[in-house]
Amino acid sequence: MHNRLSGKKVLIVKGSLLVPFALEMALAERGAKAITATNIISAFSLIEHERFDAAVIDKGLHNEAFDLCAELKSFDIPYILADAPHEMQRPAAQMAAACNLAVELADRLHLRARAHEQSERGAAAARYPAVKGMASMGVIDTARF
Repeated sequence: MHNRLSGKKVLIVKGSLLVPFALEMALAERGAKAITATNIISAFSLIEHERFDAAVIDKGLHNEAFDLCAELKSFDIPYILADAPHEMQRPAAQMAAACNLAVELADRLHLRARAHEQSERGAAAARYPAVKGMASMGVIDTARF
């Protein structure tokens, strides 16, 4: 379960609520590389120049985040809007909230990967319907003919 984020690159977009340090630590503990953007403009720049597997956006950005969410969607980057770990929480509560968010992010990425895998299998079966029944067929030796 902890390795679901291993090797993933996660963008954290800081606003007025989110504490990126706790979240960076929680993601790093699970093998993810977290990159924090301190504002919307730097987030747009990062998205255009680097490939991210997921993003966490501070709910404190409110309406400023709409265009960013649309941009993430166009790049097929899943995202979570979060308000925890929050600046007003004690450090232990921040870490607990960050760990919960990391687990939620890992679960979403895992479910997304499984859905993508299943749709690929379904697409292959739809493209090659004869392949389904080929497993029960014997191999024809053309040298005998």
